[in-house]
Amino acid sequence: MTNYRFMVAFLAGVSLLPLTATPWRPQPGAAIQYSDGTIGFSYPPRLTDSYATRNLVSDRNVTYYLTFDFPSEAQEPLAKIEITLDEGRDPIFRYWLEATEAFVNTPEGQVPLPLGELSQDPDTKTLTIALAPPVAPGQSITLALRPVQNPRFAGVYLFGARAFPAGDTVRPTFMGYARLSFYERDGFDWT
Repeated sequence: MTNYRFMVAFLAGVSLLPLTATPWRPQPGAAIQYSDGTIGFSYPPRLTDSYATRNLVSDRNVTYYLTFDFPSEAQEPLAKIEITLDEGRDPIFRYWLEATEAFVNTPEGQVPLPLGELSQDPDTKTLTIALAPPVAPGQSITLALRPVQNPRFAGVYLFGARAFPAGDTVRPTFMGYARLSFYERDGFDWT
């Protein structure tokens, strides 16, 4: 019974402690170095939004927008992004590389980012975008990707996004899936 009274008194005393209004914020951290020597993000970017300007199968003149938040607590810059069609089927899906754009989102609007080498692998359905120079942490980044056309088959398509920090020996970080849905035409010509 004595232990019970002690616990009640202790908990009552703890509840009377003043609460501070200072929010907890993550502190900047150095890049992560793995045992094999590769470098990774301490605070990785993450995919926060994605959409397509048109969502009918086989539509042309479409843009896919993917937005990433890159925390200011990170120490290493973002050097490269890979976008892979991980789920959904279209064997001939590909992008117009020369139409790919990237922007930093600011309160005043979008500021274009210079791009380095762009490439795509038709077998793995992977688009690789190098940022030249790499982007510093603390920014919101939007990619504008232009496929030749939307996939030919209706359904949900998952585009996996991976971020690579700057450096020679780096380990990518998965940022999330861009989930885009494409629909069949309804058969009516509304034009």
